[in-house]
Amino acid sequence: KQWYQRRVAITAGIDREKISGCLSLPLTLFPLLSCLLGNDVINYEMLEEFHRRLLKDSEEEEGERKKDEKEGIQLVSAVIDFVKELDPEIKTDISSNVSTIIKQVLPESENTEEIEALFLSGLEQYKESQPIPDETEPVPSTVVTVSVVEKEK
Repeated sequence: KQWYQRRVAITAGIDREKISGCLSLPLTLFPLLSCLLGNDVINYEMLEEFHRRLLKDSEEEEGERKKDEKEGIQLVSAVIDFVKELDPEIKTDISSNVSTIIKQVLPESENTEEIEALFLSGLEQYKESQPIPDETEPVPSTVVTVSVVEKEK
């Protein structure tokens, strides 16, 4: 038997406006959503306890589900709900309210200044991809490329 690997790159265009509408979540909150889910700026391990609390709350409300489903779709849904339930004043100016958000997300944290700096960096990085409200051109799609390694016989 001979095995070989083949790399496949899949590219998809995602319409942010449609996703925003489907989620009932304004585009301006997408950078916060990205930070709260974990990204290349905010470490997933840093958010582990927050995610565990959210999943525990949703588990108590909805009953037991498969573990892999909980950690995927259910986590994303729980974080979206958390963002939606934030005080409207916080949602209008996320950057100025990072410390308030961190107190809710990581109440036991001791390195709040460092965490605030990371969140602000993450918010800035992802804010750059947001459309300018006065733009006359249509909102660009986000392009996602995923590389997959396939093993074949």
